[in-house]
Amino acid sequence: MFQQKKNRQFNYRSRFSKDEEANTYKDITKEKMLKRPVRKSRTVKLPLLVIILVIFIVMMWYLDRKMN
Repeated sequence: MFQQKKNRQFNYRSRFSKDEEANTYKDITKEKMLKRPVRKSRTVKLPLLVIILVIFIVMMWYLDRKMN
């Protein structure tokens, strides 16, 4: 009654194919990976966050002392 849909995509390539020029799935993905530009990591490092926190605390302390 509640059967899941089956995957209908089927790409069969014979292991014994004589066609050497045909690109396989692995070859195509490898080519795409090589063409992709290298991205630098955009993650913020922990030391940078600690420095920002310390600067913020010092500024808050300075402003508090100046106000009183």
